[in-house]
Amino acid sequence: MVMPETLGERIQAAMDMRDMTQADLARATGLSTGLIAMIVNGRTKDPRFTNVVKIARALNVSLNYLAGR
Repeated sequence: MVMPETLGERIQAAMDMRDMTQADLARATGLSTGLIAMIVNGRTKDPRFTNVVKIARALNVSLNYLAGR
């Protein structure tokens, strides 16, 4: 299995493993669906750290995974 290259790809892969949609992730994090879509699609170059932490918690993945380490 190839490691996803971008933050958005890693988020999408974790969502896929959990059968989550962007709307599900938005509800779980308290973030807007639009913001989740922007992060997943790479339209946000530098998302806020607090938002990435919320996403990691909701997906039950480490920050290291999301950072590509």
